Amino acid sequence: MGKKEIKDSQECVEDPRIQLFSALACDARVEILKLLRKEEKCTCDLASRLQVDGSVVSRHLTILRSVGLIARRKEGVSNYYSIVDEGIFDILDTASEILKSRIERQQELFTQL
Repeated sequence: MGKKEIKDSQECVEDPRIQLFSALACDARVEILKLLRKEEKCTCDLASRLQVDGSVVSRHLTILRSVGLIARRKEGVSNYYSIVDEGIFDILDTASEILKSRIERQQELFTQL
């Protein structure tokens, strides 16, 4: 691998957009964001809703916090999580629209066969 190729791969890793989209590349993390859309929730509520162990939810929450999508508030022994910037839902909604449009185009092509 040449120096140019190494430099390009390092730039990709350092790009915060890549980190953001990597955090969104997991069904469970997207579901957590959707659950937090209306109100903050504690780890135990999220674990219950996702039907997974609290340690699994905690790992996902750590990733979402690391890219600045959610914030943590401690109350006694419980941690409560909330959305930092509602703009993340614009990204998720746009992705849904792109996928719906793609499916519609594929259906149109199929009906033309």
